[in-house]
Amino acid sequence: MEEHSLRREHVDWTALRAEAFARTEGASSPAEVYGEIQRAVRALGDPHTFFLTPEAVREAFGEGGEGGEDGGAASGTMPTGKIVEGRFALVALPESSGDEAEDERYVGAGVALLRELDAARSAGWIVDLRGNTGGGMYAPLTVLAPLLGEGRIGAFVNAGGEEEGVWSQRDGRIFVDDETLPLPANPLALAAPDAPVAVLTDGDTMSAAEAVVIALRGRPGTRTFGAPTGGVPTGNVAIDLADGAMLVLTVAGEADRTGHAYPAAPIEPDEPAEDALAAAVVWLSSLR
Repeated sequence: MEEHSLRREHVDWTALRAEAFARTEGASSPAEVYGEIQRAVRALGDPHTFFLTPEAVREAFGEGGEGGEDGGAASGTMPTGKIVEGRFALVALPESSGDEAEDERYVGAGVALLRELDAARSAGWIVDLRGNTGGGMYAPLTVLAPLLGEGRIGAFVNAGGEEEGVWSQRDGRIFVDDETLPLPANPLALAAPDAPVAVLTDGDTMSAAEAVVIALRGRPGTRTFGAPTGGVPTGNVAIDLADGAMLVLTVAGEADRTGHAYPAAPIEPDEPAEDALAAAVVWLSSLR
């Protein structure tokens, strides 16, 4: 935590460590120090960092299961979509599990969906991220690759405000710096890749879904609608501990393609609206 946490500068680690060692003197099992790990997590004051006991890990992921970027998300949810008002293509992106096999299925379903919707020659796109509480960010970004444009789409930012890991889209693949992700490419060439895009968000648009929002921010002809996001636009990693417990630690903030870094707070929509879909349709209709 002291070395990697995004909020490491907010904690007096010397004092925290001394108190932790004093309280756990004579401890003979990992379970006896869980309380001190949890105290350290609370000291960070970061809602995207949390500790799971071995029992909680088994409950969340099953025997031997592992989490994704957010420590895991429900699997089995796939992108869905439809044509709205006879001319706008709506793509609803639920959370992805972060599991490689599941994410391959997610990308495959998303590519097939975009191909079907594109065949309708839509006049604009609606990306619905409402209710997407996180999981993995790379599968939904791969689905949206034809709409994201080539080149930089965002970046991770360290505690010092420096970028460490630039996100980019090239030839239907998502890269972090020059490393590609273990996902199939999205080969789809849309009829109008520069078509306007409306993004729908709510308070349950969180974590990896907020990264997708950020990747779309700064794209020409793009506007967000709805309610502020959940307020954890940060990157975390799941760290397996020796006895089966897990520490999910926030290690990075995020910036969009323009270089604007986002605080660990809700992302406000461009247009607040109780009925985000209706507001998006009004905007898209005004452009044609």
